[in-house]
Order: sequence, then structure tokens, then C-alpha cells
Amino acid sequence: MELSSPRNNRATEFHPFSTSPPHMLAFHVAWLSLFSCFFSTFSIPPLIPIIRQNLNLLAVDVGAAGKATFVSSIFFLLAMGPVCDLVAIGPRIASATLSILIAPIVLATAFISSPSSFILVRFLVGFNFVANQFWISSIFPTSLVGVANGFSVGWASMGAGIAQLIMPLLFSLVKSFNVPENTAWRVVFVFPATFQAITAVLVLVYSQELPRENHENLKKVSNKPNESFLEVIFNGLMNHRRWILGLIYAFTFGVEMTMDNIIAQYFYYIFGIVPFVSKRYDQR
Repeated sequence: MELSSPRNNRATEFHPFSTSPPHMLAFHVAWLSLFSCFFSTFSIPPLIPIIRQNLNLLAVDVGAAGKATFVSSIFFLLAMGPVCDLVAIGPRIASATLSILIAPIVLATAFISSPSSFILVRFLVGFNFVANQFWISSIFPTSLVGVANGFSVGWASMGAGIAQLIMPLLFSLVKSFNVPENTAWRVVFVFPATFQAITAVLVLVYSQELPRENHENLKKVSNKPNESFLEVIFNGLMNHRRWILGLIYAFTFGVEMTMDNIIAQYFYYIFGIVPFVSKRYDQR
């Protein structure tokens, strides 16, 4: 991989189908990690018709769970930015840590037994979108960072759509072994939880967040003054350009989250085309 000036060693070329270290390997590990986070976050909505029946969920419960997911995502998005800006942590450690923490919560979906536990699990499941963007921006220069981020986020966002396809298929596969429905939908959550844990390990083992080193190593030689978590947040809030970008992002990504949360239910209850549910249920 050709590098830019020795000062930063960021890549001067972008080859999306290359895995050469450190730039393109970090690129692929970063987007794959985010892909798994999207997959995990939206692994529940495709199975809501069957989960709703088994847990006797009302429409208000399903709506509250969707809102809880949205609120938690806002919290993670706001928190991950300052965390990535802290030299001692950086996007690599932040991304892997969040994925490792969330994987057991995704697995805990298999053990929910009430509307309140369903809402709680959906609230606790989030994803580290900011870490991905920060990470890519540390590897590529301004002339390439837009393209690199576009590919990274575009490929990663497919995780939400793939979840809509894969989770019902996994449910049908498990059910084909004469496993009761109430058990089958619980078993399939082993897959997204394991997938997210594996990608977290890949982030820690096979990648670095800067062309030459990682943030934890950079701290030893950096003269940059240490900022507190609150100082980073305050500096960000005082920049009007970030507010403009934040509002644009809220409108676009907010629509995406809303659609990913309700699209499976919409197609089932309006058109009755979800194949893994044996009968049509009322929308209480």
C-alpha cells in the first residue's frame, strides 16, 4: 500500500478488495465489526411476530421497545465520540469493548419472559457507529476518507438488512428439527451474539487504528494534553457545524432505524407474507 508523507503514513490509495495491512486490513475489520453490531441490534425485529405471540406482547409493548432502542442508540452515539477522542482509549479499544459488552445482552434475548424484560433488552442493545467513522478517518487522508467511510458504512449498514433475511431463516432451520416455536426463536440469538463477540476479537487481534501504532502506544510519546470526557463533550457542543451535521444525521439515520424496527411487522400484519408464522395474529 502506497503511503502519504512520513508524518502521518495514511494511505494515498483506496483498494476496497485488498486486505493489505495496516490500512485496508483495518478498514475491513472496522466495517465488519460495525456490520455485526447492526446485525445484532436489528436481529430482534424480524422475529417480533412470533416473539409477540409467545410473550403475549401488546402493540404498546412493541412500540415502547422500539423507542427504547432508539433512545439507547442516541446515548451510545453521543458517548462514543468523546471516548474515541481520548488518546488513552481510541476507536479500536472502544469498538471492541462495546461489542464484547453487548454480545451477552444479545444472547440474553433468549431468556426474556415478559414485556418488561423485552423492552429492557432492546434498550441495552446498541452499536458503535461513531467508532467506525473515527477509525476510518485515522487511516485515510481527507482526499480519501469520504470514499472510505462511504464504503465502510454502506457495507456495514447491510447488517440490518441481512438480519431481516437471516434471522427468519435460522428460526425456520431450528424449527425444522422439531424444536418448539417458543424454544426455536430463543436458540437463534446464539448466532448474532457469537458473531459480535468474534468480530470484537478480530478487532483486537488483527487490526490497528493508526497507520503506525495504536492509541494506547501513542499516549506514551504524545505531547497532547489529556482532556476529560466532559471537556470533549463541551467542545463538541460549542461547535455549530457539528449541530448542523448532527441534525442532518438524526433525520436520515432516524428514518433508517424506524424502518428497520417496523418493516417486518408491516409486511406481516399488512400483507401477511412472513412465512415462518403459522397464523395471523391480532394487533392488540
